[in-house]
Amino acid sequence: MYFGATLCYGSPHTLTPTGIKMKQTKPPQQGDAMAARPTLMVFAPAVLDKVYAKVNSNFAAASGLIQSIVKGGLAKGAAHYDRGGVGTTDCIAKLIFQKVQKLLGGRVQFALTGSAPLAPDVQRWVQTVFNAPCRQGYGLTETCAATCVSVAKDNTVSVVGPPQECACLRLRDWPEGGYFNDDVKNSAIGMRRGEILIGGPGVSKGYYVDPANPDPELVEKNQTDYIVIGGIRYFCTGDIGQFTPSGNVQIIDRKKDLVKLQQGEYVALSKVENVLKTSKYVELPMAYAASTESTCIALICPMAPALRALATSLGIPKETSHEDLCTKHKAVNEAVLADVQKCCKGKLVGFETPAKVILIADLWTVENDMLTAALKLKRKPIVDRHKADIEAIGYGLK
Repeated sequence: MYFGATLCYGSPHTLTPTGIKMKQTKPPQQGDAMAARPTLMVFAPAVLDKVYAKVNSNFAAASGLIQSIVKGGLAKGAAHYDRGGVGTTDCIAKLIFQKVQKLLGGRVQFALTGSAPLAPDVQRWVQTVFNAPCRQGYGLTETCAATCVSVAKDNTVSVVGPPQECACLRLRDWPEGGYFNDDVKNSAIGMRRGEILIGGPGVSKGYYVDPANPDPELVEKNQTDYIVIGGIRYFCTGDIGQFTPSGNVQIIDRKKDLVKLQQGEYVALSKVENVLKTSKYVELPMAYAASTESTCIALICPMAPALRALATSLGIPKETSHEDLCTKHKAVNEAVLADVQKCCKGKLVGFETPAKVILIADLWTVENDMLTAALKLKRKPIVDRHKADIEAIGYGLK
């Protein structure tokens, strides 16, 4: 803003011409990104997940020749990424990807995400297809957001970069979760781990408490969420992180997302969800775990086109409604579960891999109060809304 940059705001549902809230006209309207033609674009990961799923579904519907070119271009792009490069080295695929780049205005030079983890596969894909560095940042409302931002030339995945000059970070041991600063001495880990505490001038003074009508919960949060160590005031984030040897901060767990299962193992729900997003059938996933069970399950809002194609391959009549595909066809559920578990193989251990899936026909949105404004899951409302579905599969009733 200081140097006169133009700021534009868009909605995930009107970002591209085919967005679900875009009126389809002839000629088609521009989406928000095509109209703004940004050079720097900041996304919630959920938006990039939608772009990733939508574009891949378009690729899958293309001719066999185009699919082959795209597959080769993505493979060369991933290899180029691992060597520190940006984009793909496949010249023909570049021409196809340029058409995709026009969906975001055709001028994006840098893509930044925050508010939730971005799957490594999605990060590589975005950087390949949009021919621009894709990086993650980290911060909270209480710390004025951008506490950490990944360096543009660093292609490391699953990190949020080093602290910015305005921030001071330290890690606090969390014995319950098994994370300690002394983990750096463990040859199998080799990194300090613990709850991330953020200090510095960007940290807020606290949550506002109305003097005329004080909220006891906010008063307590001001006493527990903010602490002073060595003369520096810190905000206690609740996020579990580690400092990598290269100086990056890596978020590995969240205290609120960590659920202890029946046998004593901890499952990180956000970690599971990040893997579930790589399934071609998944638009929005939510992992759910109960302390009375030895595994977790997944509630999934499926990708409608992919689910329809699956139903056709299973011989289900084309007039079958999306809701019936989600709720009344066991073969569809089993096929989605099989694909989800395949995606989890090698990335999650047994108790982290969902044992069952529940397909949700009604997409979770900000409007139906299942997502926050930053497109994060509202876990309790989602569980409350689908309690009957969870009980119907016998989960958590022991």
